Amino acid sequence: MPLLLALDSSAAASVAVLADGEVRAAWATERTTTHAEVLAPAVTRVLAEAGVRGTDLDGIAVGVGPGPFTGLRAGLATAAMLGFAWDVPVHGVRSLDALAHRAGVDAFRRGAEEFVVATDARRREVYWAHYVQVGGQPTLLHGPFVTPPAEVTPLPAYGAGAGLYPEALAGVDGWTAAVPDPEGLGAVAELALRRGRGLLPPVPLYLRESDAKVPGPRKRAGA
Repeated sequence: MPLLLALDSSAAASVAVLADGEVRAAWATERTTTHAEVLAPAVTRVLAEAGVRGTDLDGIAVGVGPGPFTGLRAGLATAAMLGFAWDVPVHGVRSLDALAHRAGVDAFRRGAEEFVVATDARRREVYWAHYVQVGGQPTLLHGPFVTPPAEVTPLPAYGAGAGLYPEALAGVDGWTAAVPDPEGLGAVAELALRRGRGLLPPVPLYLRESDAKVPGPRKRAGA
């Protein structure tokens, strides 16, 4: 099984090292405004705890979103930089798939063949996707989308989006604060690599434009 570094910045900044399908070391922060500053030091810390070097890795799995523009950019830039420096491949994974991978075990236990995952998209909206169990594995059926909560398919809902909008989403007990994490991300990547399935390119999945605007030309004094 591959030795992977997984990182996600679609919600919280988080990093993990996975070997033989098991997490060797992990780190996460709930802060959402310091991704660019904390990710590289966190990678150094997690690798040291796992007792591996960057050049030992078989690959890097990075969450491509959906998520806020700035957060995703920080995670993907970090992954690209490390992949180049260590000469290891960088694989993209939908961040919602990472959450669905973990939620799928609970959904199967509850007898739910279909479910949705939802995370905070701000502006009174959620990022969400609809999954169906196929052969015991959650498989993307529709999405991902960014919409008001009322437009989410009415199914059991996993993720922090359900916790924010309980009036619109049928949140599953114990899962209404969940966000994508590198453990799930690495598990999705490891499963795909082991089965010979392709992964996504490490390109950000933006579902709406950045809030940043390019300023127009300044007017000259007296014009």
